[in-house]
Amino acid sequence: MKKNEAIIWSNMDNTVDDGDAEAYDALGAYLDEWLDDERANLDKPLDGEQVIVAFADMGLWWGRPKGASVVGDNVHDIFETGANYDWVRFYADRYNVRAELGHHDGTHYVLFRVAKSREQAERLVESIAYGSMTEKQFRKATRSLRPLVAKVYGW
Repeated sequence: MKKNEAIIWSNMDNTVDDGDAEAYDALGAYLDEWLDDERANLDKPLDGEQVIVAFADMGLWWGRPKGASVVGDNVHDIFETGANYDWVRFYADRYNVRAELGHHDGTHYVLFRVAKSREQAERLVESIAYGSMTEKQFRKATRSLRPLVAKVYGW
């Protein structure tokens, strides 16, 4: 963990010997409960028409393309982006909420931000898909999700 980072949820540092089935199952149950707790903690609908958009720097076997998707209109929807990965880490840095999603080809680095409306979010996703928007431009066109998360955890 870097300075000024706060972990929201992670399964990265929670490993057991794969040969110990009982410990492996217990760890899985613990992580599931912890994730359920964090989903409940972050069950915060956004105001009005706002939605969360994810901007990703994706680690794939053939390179590092950029991608984006509309995540949802509730803060806990960020956790859905972490489904089906080998390991995940959701955290807040000084300014943003982010995730690292690991899989056999590499790591996706995801930035979560708030768009004013689904329509704006879809335009942003399209611009990122066509390569006409950088992360810096994306940050400028959206607002940080961190203040909403910080309010829950008291950062």
